[in-house]
Amino acid sequence: MAVKAFSSEWAELFKDEVNKSSVYKAAGKGWKWTVGLVVEAEPDKHFPESRGVVMDLFDGEARDITVGPAADAQKCDFVITAPYSRWKQVATKELDATKGMLQGKLKLKGDLPTIVRYTKASQEMTECTTRVPVEWPDEQ
Repeated sequence: MAVKAFSSEWAELFKDEVNKSSVYKAAGKGWKWTVGLVVEAEPDKHFPESRGVVMDLFDGEARDITVGPAADAQKCDFVITAPYSRWKQVATKELDATKGMLQGKLKLKGDLPTIVRYTKASQEMTECTTRVPVEWPDEQ
């Protein structure tokens, strides 16, 4: 059954996929920072309010992934901000997250060289999102 994009149900399934991934476990070794994704509102795409995805990632494990107000995500060690449709491109593998940050399509607050060192982990997290069946609000 598909879950709504960037909902609590989505976060739960995403966390399960990350923790099932042996690739992520290896690629995320040594990572010990929280990551916040700010998904900016796009009312014309039926995504009326901004949301924050807070990812508590530690040493190749997702200890927790939750969805709440954008302000929660802004408190994380690394904060990546983009409009809803840009995140959808990342989640459907149209846009590589690291390339997106380098091109300024995703705004990063935090140390870029650290993120770049973990490109493989970031790509595997994207793979994990593609395994979650999602209902995109602009496709309803």
